[in-house]
Amino acid sequence: MDLDFLVHRDDLDKLDTTLSALGYRRVFHSENVSQYRHPDSAWGSVDFIHAFRNISLGMLDRATDHPALGGRQSLRTAQPEDVIGLKVQAMCNDPSRRAQEQSDIERLMARYGRELDWQRIEEFYEVFGLADEAKSLRTRFDVAG
Repeated sequence: MDLDFLVHRDDLDKLDTTLSALGYRRVFHSENVSQYRHPDSAWGSVDFIHAFRNISLGMLDRATDHPALGGRQSLRTAQPEDVIGLKVQAMCNDPSRRAQEQSDIERLMARYGRELDWQRIEEFYEVFGLADEAKSLRTRFDVAG
């Protein structure tokens, strides 16, 4: 199991303290991302993308609360367009993940279709020099209703 979270850079120390107390060990850390693994593989690994640039801070601002744990807690989740943007970044950072990330992107586009903010999606693709790919995807998926 692998979970990905977007966390504000100012919260990284608190995050490390909390995960360490739960038995996780940080196995990778850079300006952009931290990865934690638990010695018990049943607990999986967790990746944290560090939000500090305007584009990722905007993702945090747009996130919405959803009930979790039987309504006792809430979990902030990114909008579909922002998840797509993160997946575009992941496949560009690690080309070996391209097929899986592309599949996830296409599932999101098929599910949300016309509801998506295609301009925002195209901006994410443009950051990585993939504007033509975004236009092609929009032609395929901006027809769902």
